[in-house]
Amino acid sequence: MLLYFIIPFDDYIRALPNILMGVLVVAFPFVVSRSDFVKIKRLPMLVLLGFFAYLVLNALLAGRLEEDLSVLKKVLITVGLVFLYIPVQGVKKVEKAIVFSALAAILFSAINIIILANSGTGFEFGDSAMLIEGLLIDRIYLGMLCLLSILASYSSLQSRYHPDNRYYVGNIIINVIFILFIVSRITIVAFVVLFLMGQLYRSRRGPQMMVVTGTLVLIIAGAFILNPDFRHKLLYTNQDDSSNSWTSIALQNEPRAIIWDSAYEIAMEEGLTLGGIGFAETNRRLMEQYDKRIDDPEVLQNFQTKRYNTHNQYIDFYLATGLVGVVFFLSLLGVFFYRHYRLLYPTALLATFMIYAFVENVFHRQIGAYYAGFIFILLCLHFGQNGPKEEADQPLTQ
Repeated sequence: MLLYFIIPFDDYIRALPNILMGVLVVAFPFVVSRSDFVKIKRLPMLVLLGFFAYLVLNALLAGRLEEDLSVLKKVLITVGLVFLYIPVQGVKKVEKAIVFSALAAILFSAINIIILANSGTGFEFGDSAMLIEGLLIDRIYLGMLCLLSILASYSSLQSRYHPDNRYYVGNIIINVIFILFIVSRITIVAFVVLFLMGQLYRSRRGPQMMVVTGTLVLIIAGAFILNPDFRHKLLYTNQDDSSNSWTSIALQNEPRAIIWDSAYEIAMEEGLTLGGIGFAETNRRLMEQYDKRIDDPEVLQNFQTKRYNTHNQYIDFYLATGLVGVVFFLSLLGVFFYRHYRLLYPTALLATFMIYAFVENVFHRQIGAYYAGFIFILLCLHFGQNGPKEEADQPLTQ
């Protein structure tokens, strides 16, 4: 619980997450029992362990284990968290840690933004760069944390009246308002996708969910009507030219358009590859592509200084680990989907991971590996042992 609570504060207490991971590793032999290892026999666990074993073996045989170690260690964090969770029964406490962690991150960011706004440095709420400066962590991962908090709160709602429901509903509303405030586009898209996906399941949450739905619609409508800056950030590339749509962002000014085009060129140069070229080599080749493609010296310097990776986990695994690696990765996601598609909550967790993996290399950042670990813990260990047949008897929205 403490580990997942403090993850967003890694820049301020950098050593503590590593210390806690060390404590978990040392304590593991003293708390695990032989019966706990039965969980490893579940198909998702076996595929996850097989996937990691392939990544290590592939790098070792290709002689690039040392240079790819930084990424492999991030994947190991995710796999290790799942493995270390084997002795733990239930997930409610770690879900509450996610909820309180999101609230703490929101509170910290809000206070920081208020301080910046009153610091006399010309802070403007309409300035995205200044807003981002006030956030506790990168906007994309803060949005992911808020979305996980929303899902954890939703899963905890009781179908009948319960006094705790008001707190979970309140937490959902707070997180949605904050997501709209920081204008995290990918998080907004993910939230809308999950909301629409939820309509495919027979929801029996009762009147409180009607209140939540109505409130969210009013919040989003109010954000569009009352905040022109929100509309421009979400829909336009240039506030002075409303003809530039969100599509124009992706095609013209969005860095990922250049990054993905560069990654595509590398894939074409390599042809069909079974083992890939490695994570470090992929980044080196991307730097070469940026040098060829970007004419603006300032933009080129920004790309090279930040050393932009592929910003797509699927592309990254294909280029770095080859066709075998990406098929292994997609098989893992497929196994998760097959075993849990009858239940909204685990399916929503899987969809969240898959959506963020389209725009971010989750396993290139330690914070991404931790949140992937949270999702994989629930998908590997929490929901049913026998797949859809066992889960079919449970309410679809649980």
